[in-house]
Amino acid sequence: MLNIAWGFLLWMSATILFRLFGQIFLIPGQVFLVLSIFILAIPLITIATYPYYYVRKISGSERIIAAVQIALPGMIMDILSIIYFAKVFPNLANDSLPIFASWLLWAYSLILLTGFSIKYNNK
Repeated sequence: MLNIAWGFLLWMSATILFRLFGQIFLIPGQVFLVLSIFILAIPLITIATYPYYYVRKISGSERIIAAVQIALPGMIMDILSIIYFAKVFPNLANDSLPIFASWLLWAYSLILLTGFSIKYNNK
């Protein structure tokens, strides 16, 4: 249950961030800005997940379940934020929707990837 709450908190934080400041960095045609938000997602997702796994002592075998539980609340809530894009994000141009949707897929993919443990063979 705590994983789901963490996922909801992450979703709420990202939604508020895009609602307040999305017009600054989700500008169609601004390749550098768009690429920057995709690259910036990597350390942000890393910071939001790995310390969480460590503090909660989530083992490697349980991590994939935790990652799914973290990602799902936002994925479900983003169904509504995409359907009602103009109302949820009035500061964003409708042309920003494909960029926003692809960023969401990217961010959720990164969250899910954090669930896989990397095991090294010391032979």
